[in-house]
Amino acid sequence: MSFSRGLKAKAAKVWEEGYHHPFVQELGKGTLDREKFKFYLLQDYQYLLQYAKVFAIAAVKSDTEELMTRFSTIQHAILANEMNLHREYMAGFGVTREEMLSVKPSLYNNAYTANMLAFGQTGGLAEILAAVFPCAWTYADYAKRLKEQYADGLDGNFYKTWIENYASDEFSDSFEWFYDALDNLVSNMTDKQREKIAEIFISSVEFEYLFWDMAYKRQMSY
Repeated sequence: MSFSRGLKAKAAKVWEEGYHHPFVQELGKGTLDREKFKFYLLQDYQYLLQYAKVFAIAAVKSDTEELMTRFSTIQHAILANEMNLHREYMAGFGVTREEMLSVKPSLYNNAYTANMLAFGQTGGLAEILAAVFPCAWTYADYAKRLKEQYADGLDGNFYKTWIENYASDEFSDSFEWFYDALDNLVSNMTDKQREKIAEIFISSVEFEYLFWDMAYKRQMSY
């Protein structure tokens, strides 16, 4: 197994705890309190604005046209496609654009995005990829598993669009290139350097867990 594909196993404990978190499971069942989902949407909207910046930094640090294009394409997909899904959901809650932009990020949200931006500003492309990779990978994995686990009740599920969007082959295909890119970037690294990259990846999976937990508790701070 390649280094990149082996990272999921290194983060297995928190990865699985994230999937079995009540927020994620209740999404699949369609029983999640809508106020909790609204809190999540507003926080995730703020998160995505910072997440997109990390890809912009990565594009600037890229030394090939291919990587510049990859990072720029993902940044556009975040700002156009993914955030449109959030806007559609929030419109259903009666949330205006002004309200979206005025919501303050939670302590956990700020910590997560600050961590990614720090790696973007001080690290190389391997560090950046390790920091951002868990977001897309966990969403794709969780959504596909939810779609299969709760297939019988999906048609009546308020969160069907969210699940199907992240469970789609189109979404998975959008970051498939990450694996080979990260493998190439670490190919000449020492075992110690690779372990550091793995630690960055695991920390972002942990932040993903904290994000679900924050949203479930609607918790702005400690």
